[in-house]
Amino acid sequence: MGLDRSPDYLIKTGLAALKQKDYERAIATFTQLSQADGVSTNHRLKAQMGLIRTYEAQGANIQAQTLCKSLLNSHSQAIRQWAHDKLKHLETDQPSLKRPNSTPEAPQSSGFVPESSGFIPFNDQTPTVNQTPPSKDSISSPDIQPTLAEDVPSQSLTHSEQTIADSRGLSNQTLNVQPQSTNDLTHQTVGRSSLFHYETLNTKQDLSTIDTGVNQVPKSTPTAASTPQQTSTSTQRPKPQPPKQQQSLHQKQQDSPTHPLASAPPPHGPDTWPQGTRLRALKSLGKVSKGKLWFAQITTIPILFLVIRWSLKTSLIFIRGYLQFLDRILPINIRPAPFFWGNQTWTVLIGLGLLTLAAPWLWALLLRPSEQITHQQLQNYSPEAAQLLRRLCTNRRWKFPTIQLIDSELAVIFSYGWQPRVGQLVVSQGLLDRLQPDELAAIIMYEISHWPKLDWILFSGLGLLLQGCHRVYWFLARHGEHRPILIQWTAGTLATLSYCMFWLLAKIGCSLARIRTPYRDRIATELTGNPNGLVRALAKLSQANTEAIAQQGYTPPLLESLDLMLPVGLEETGTSVQQYAWGAFNPLRHWLSINQAHPPLGDRLYTLGAYGRHWRLKPSLNFAHLTLKNRARILSAHDWQELLSQGGGWSGLIVGLGVAGVMWLIGAIATSLDFPLLDWLYKDRSILIGIPLICAATGQLLRINPFFPEISNTQPKSEAHLTSWQKDPTLIPLSHRPVTIKGTLTGRPALANWLGQEWRLRTPQNCIKLHYTNHFGPLGNIKSLTPWLQQSLQVTGWFRRGHHLWIDIDRLQNDQNQIKIAQHPIWATISSLCPLAYGLWLIFKGG
Repeated sequence: MGLDRSPDYLIKTGLAALKQKDYERAIATFTQLSQADGVSTNHRLKAQMGLIRTYEAQGANIQAQTLCKSLLNSHSQAIRQWAHDKLKHLETDQPSLKRPNSTPEAPQSSGFVPESSGFIPFNDQTPTVNQTPPSKDSISSPDIQPTLAEDVPSQSLTHSEQTIADSRGLSNQTLNVQPQSTNDLTHQTVGRSSLFHYETLNTKQDLSTIDTGVNQVPKSTPTAASTPQQTSTSTQRPKPQPPKQQQSLHQKQQDSPTHPLASAPPPHGPDTWPQGTRLRALKSLGKVSKGKLWFAQITTIPILFLVIRWSLKTSLIFIRGYLQFLDRILPINIRPAPFFWGNQTWTVLIGLGLLTLAAPWLWALLLRPSEQITHQQLQNYSPEAAQLLRRLCTNRRWKFPTIQLIDSELAVIFSYGWQPRVGQLVVSQGLLDRLQPDELAAIIMYEISHWPKLDWILFSGLGLLLQGCHRVYWFLARHGEHRPILIQWTAGTLATLSYCMFWLLAKIGCSLARIRTPYRDRIATELTGNPNGLVRALAKLSQANTEAIAQQGYTPPLLESLDLMLPVGLEETGTSVQQYAWGAFNPLRHWLSINQAHPPLGDRLYTLGAYGRHWRLKPSLNFAHLTLKNRARILSAHDWQELLSQGGGWSGLIVGLGVAGVMWLIGAIATSLDFPLLDWLYKDRSILIGIPLICAATGQLLRINPFFPEISNTQPKSEAHLTSWQKDPTLIPLSHRPVTIKGTLTGRPALANWLGQEWRLRTPQNCIKLHYTNHFGPLGNIKSLTPWLQQSLQVTGWFRRGHHLWIDIDRLQNDQNQIKIAQHPIWATISSLCPLAYGLWLIFKGG
């Protein structure tokens, strides 16, 4: 159902009807808006809120309660709290009374971090701001927010001083935050949209006083409260939201999930963790060697250059051959230009240089941010973040960074540039809605810690290449559907090739992205003195990513394309310390994450906790009671044996290279000693290729039976065991766990999933990744499972626990008892026999 009027017009119409007590027209208007197709989540929330207020005014409490219950599942804690309060008020059928002496449960944005967090307030000035009592009807969300004056009791805002010592060139000095005057705040409020663009539906007023004029601006003045947060489970403070602007078409179609993220955080998630404590004055953690980081940088850059040059030359060879083919069959003269015959070295060097220099402007064209967040607006979200950024920029003689806001419910933060003066920090509305002020400050300091390092410059350019490849892939995959078969296959082929290029470039940058992360965690901790804030921020971002994937059924394109530049990886969520135990304690955790862009989140949280223990801080996430029985976090002899077995073909390749190197060395010595019996080992170069291939294939063959044991009908476990397996820190992918579970098959659209990039099984507990292959390997995914999308299935396979969780499918069965048998062992055998045969052929051939 479409709309013949704009959503804003309908909101104004509904408000006018509500003012005139024309409840039937108000209900009809808000219902039309809430049920219309193509309406943004923002306007749909406003319509639902309008219905609740209308039903309440009409006395239809049952209908209002029903709508309130649907808001209890919102991803925003502030919205859930408002709905809970409103529902409680409706159930008791009592008017919302203002209580001048009540104390708000949640800390408000006050220009300083609450004392309960361990951070001494910023300055000692004591301004007094006239405020009105709180109202139960006040609400806060990305799009629905109260004027702060109605949510804060009448009290004085007291600020004290904080002395901060920064070992990175920030001298010890006192942070002073000047309180905002009432006039400044009023000026800031004018033009900013509230939850409804108007305050009428956010406050409890006499309906006769409501003015629904188009040019109305809020008359109330936003203020800030200084009540400390008492418990970790208190309600989040309402945060003033930057003005929402219309989301670009690309953002709507690609960046945001197809449905609003409505799943509520788990009851034991990061929102309920204790705040922990923090330093009163910043300290250094000491110096640490950066040799590993520099090695990763100086190896990644030439490898990236060689791969890009090879890709360009390969593409030009195919284009040249096609043009020569046309020249032979067509009567016109088509000869490739000399450009197609060069080695393209300078072409790649100049192109990458220009791409990196133009990155700040090209990123802006790709992302199309809705607006820039000023220093004053940042203070509304996190006074600590604004103060630390200002201080850092002053001491390093940088200008205050440009902060771009993208209108997306995904929790995203990253940065790009090649110098701080042109650097850009990008945040999403979803990130601002999720994090508390100290968490937002910690994650911003983490991102700023990249500036102006070499890896930051490298990823600014590489990120653009990845964005280009991924957007071409997604555009062709989405727009090639429902077209004639020839266009479909052409679009699918080009999309698959583009994704292969994206995957290859991303894997090249994975090692550097993973290695730099611990260094940045350390710097961010020193800049804030709050490792617990960073712990909670990382956990919440991980949880947000997992919720987005579960809601959409596959990884949102924006998250996948930015994986190398995001603070956390995908699918690493946990609600308790036990679920992070694998990443914290498994001895093989780093080896099993070698192809990932981020280290295990559990390992990062454990290290941040160690910083806190070094400073004698109370932790938000305590690993103290978790240990591996008779095992350490480092590798033992048994762990090395498991690693070699897990490596399979890679272990065999390393052994083969060693054997071939020894044989070649023996041949070289024999040649120098004029010993003809063995000098052929030096002259026959086929050994250097054939032996590694044979050993790699042998290692892969030896791993097949342990990796894919026979599954009996009575052996597989049910879904109830998945949670306990997730918490088991001893498991590795080789520790197979046969399992049979039921759920709904989800995955990427057909043309975007030709290589089986992402199949998932959605269950009530989680959305676990599936690996499926048949005799044709990855190409077997072109049409095999696509007809079963969104169907209820029973999956039998092998549960794997590595950096991520997944299930290797053995067989699938739908409700019509149709069965598909996967062929993982057979494909693994075929892929092993091919290099084995080729290696033997090279050795017998000689050379």
